[in-house]
Amino acid sequence: MPQLSVDRNLPQAITNIRLGSALQNCGAISVANAFDKSNAPCLYVYDDQHLGHTDWTDQEPEFASKCFRADNPNGVLLILLPLDGCIITGANVVKDGVCDCMLLTEQEMSMVEFKTNVSSSNNLTIIQRANEAIQQLWHTYNEIVRPRCITKSRIPEKLLAVDFHIAFDELLNVTGAQSSLMDMQDDFLEDKKYPLYFNNQKTFF
Repeated sequence: MPQLSVDRNLPQAITNIRLGSALQNCGAISVANAFDKSNAPCLYVYDDQHLGHTDWTDQEPEFASKCFRADNPNGVLLILLPLDGCIITGANVVKDGVCDCMLLTEQEMSMVEFKTNVSSSNNLTIIQRANEAIQQLWHTYNEIVRPRCITKSRIPEKLLAVDFHIAFDELLNVTGAQSSLMDMQDDFLEDKKYPLYFNNQKTFF
């Protein structure tokens, strides 16, 4: 997909937490060269196997069930940061897992991991892949993003509302209402102090 932004000026959401300099030694592509931004009312984020990292579009694709939909009713500037396979690629950084992307505004940071390649709704399979996703999400934030922002005198959770999302193919009907996944969400909130969601959508304000 072509980039949706009309310019390459770094948005305030990135400079506020000095994310560009914080992640400058994590991969082959810098934040400045990898980010995209849009204030479209609805954006579809997906794991692009051809590109090897996440991308997005403002037009509903045929594979919408495998997308994470970012609803943006107020037209805030939303930033996509493709992490795994793009901004974060260094072997010494990714060894414990990296989540797919970050969606960022001046008020919110959402970490997203796609498990949309899972084709089975078997409960044990879902739980296994959900646990993998949780490890990737937490390692990315707690061991890569957060400590590197702190070295730039920025503590993300003091400046932003931080949350975590795991997206399965919507056709599998995997939601946080399932008891096993609800327990995972509760444990994550209790242990990590951040909300975790099993969903394919978020509304940004």
